[in-house]
Amino acid sequence: MGFSNLQDGDWRNLIYTALILTVLLAGLFSRRNLQYAKIFKYLAAWSGITLVIIALYAYRYEFSDFKARIVGEINPAAAKIGKRGELIINLAEDGHFYLDLKINGVPSRFMIDTGASQITISLAEAKRIGVDVKKLNFNKPYQTANGTSFGASITLEKIEVGNVKFYEVPASVNSSDMGISLLGMSFLRQFHRYEFYRDKLILEI
Repeated sequence: MGFSNLQDGDWRNLIYTALILTVLLAGLFSRRNLQYAKIFKYLAAWSGITLVIIALYAYRYEFSDFKARIVGEINPAAAKIGKRGELIINLAEDGHFYLDLKINGVPSRFMIDTGASQITISLAEAKRIGVDVKKLNFNKPYQTANGTSFGASITLEKIEVGNVKFYEVPASVNSSDMGISLLGMSFLRQFHRYEFYRDKLILEI
């Protein structure tokens, strides 16, 4: 911004700052025991610190992205939050997408499976999040690689992932040993849009 574009308020701030600096410098250089080398050394040090602070503020979003990348590499299942609020999940080393979330306040890890029609929870995971499995009615047949298994319909009160919350989400508890619970299409459809891009899954809210 050039001097011709300065508004009245900008001029007042500039003059006010200049007066403060003038008073400070006048008081500083009026001292007879002044050590000029030390003064310039301190001025250079504080100028450097000021430039670093300005640079950190100016590139705060870039540093945030860098931090998110590091976290994503260490734990691919931890969803990162993009600039537009979207959730970004990194591909794991085994070629699958995993997602850490909370179900009814309990931390859980799921594998995202577009071949599954809905959220399917293992029996062990259902017990862990507080589902009374003794009251479930396993009357929904599923065809799997190991044969036919049966599931029971449930409703999850709350799912939290990143800064997003979903309420009253339908799911199913599988009676067989699944190994890990699955996030199927019913979960992905909770988002406005989802996209697989290279080694990332982007969930747009």
